[in-house]
Amino acid sequence: MSADGVVGAGPRVTLGDLGPERVTELDSGGQFDTVARLSEQLEAGYTRAVGALTGKRLVTADRPDGVIVCGMGGSAIGGDVVGACLDGLPVPYQVVRGYELPAWVSERTLVFAVSYSGNTEETLACVARALARGCRPVCVASGGRLSELAGQRDLPLVTVPADLQPRAAIGFLSTPIGVALEVAGLASGFDEQVAEAIEVIAELRAELVPEVADDDNEAKTIARRLLNCLPVVYGAGVTAPAARRWKGQLNENAKTPAFFNELPELDHNELAGWATNPGVAGRVVLVLLDDPAGDERLRRRLALTAASVQPRVAGVARVVARGVLPLARLVSSAYVGDFASLYLALLYGVDPGPVEVLEDLKARLSGEGGAAPS
Repeated sequence: MSADGVVGAGPRVTLGDLGPERVTELDSGGQFDTVARLSEQLEAGYTRAVGALTGKRLVTADRPDGVIVCGMGGSAIGGDVVGACLDGLPVPYQVVRGYELPAWVSERTLVFAVSYSGNTEETLACVARALARGCRPVCVASGGRLSELAGQRDLPLVTVPADLQPRAAIGFLSTPIGVALEVAGLASGFDEQVAEAIEVIAELRAELVPEVADDDNEAKTIARRLLNCLPVVYGAGVTAPAARRWKGQLNENAKTPAFFNELPELDHNELAGWATNPGVAGRVVLVLLDDPAGDERLRRRLALTAASVQPRVAGVARVVARGVLPLARLVSSAYVGDFASLYLALLYGVDPGPVEVLEDLKARLSGEGGAAPS
């Protein structure tokens, strides 16, 4: 790793520095500060959702026959998070990343439209189809066309703060889904899960912020292992959405390719892919998200899979989930990745905030001069 000197407005730093000075130099949008405030965001998001949705009738039927969460990118991951943490739901639950709704969606289906900007093309298309089928989508947005439509059609709306990156608003975008499921009579105990997650994340933050030295900072250690390598993240059970979150955060914050998969499915196909092509496998660092409270069958698979792959890859990093309830375990697994992706951005010398290539693609697709994030 290069440690060539870089001189900025403040103290002299090197490309290998991951302290507050380097953050100030590169992080123009305050991504580190936003990630550090996740526990406060979870609390504020839950409070906003309770205020907006309590007492509202969300479907025409007495109880929904299914749940659909429509969203893309950072606006969709909350659907995966809540779905994994409330896996005892009595009705089908599906996250839709695209333009079309499943054929079974009807006026009895509880539909969520989650678009941070309020202008996400795919999500708005799903809303139009849901309205045509008699649904009353629960809308989660900071503004845009989705908020306007909610006002025009008297749809349930949770307004989230503007001026964040969608991926950095996970606390605001996920909690309304859990609250609405409780309001609709499909779940209970979400408040307890949020309370524990807030506590666990607040404790974990103290270990991961830039002021903590490298040797004592798990996220910094992992970022250094990922430098100039290809990250592949494996999860299982409640950590599967966390693995997806790691992948997206590495892509958008560190501007690097990254991939994820989940057990047990990967043991039926991807595991065989490590047998040859050492030129590729030898550049991979495998990140394993281990959940001590998870299914023992999955934990055994994770250990055996790691043992099989480790001789063929550049390295293996293991992240251990914290907490008792599913939400804390999931979010704590993802939170280490949030910080690791930011530190990797610093090592690559890039600003973790802007995602120009994504905005450029959206502008090209829309034929306009600019486009809002998801």
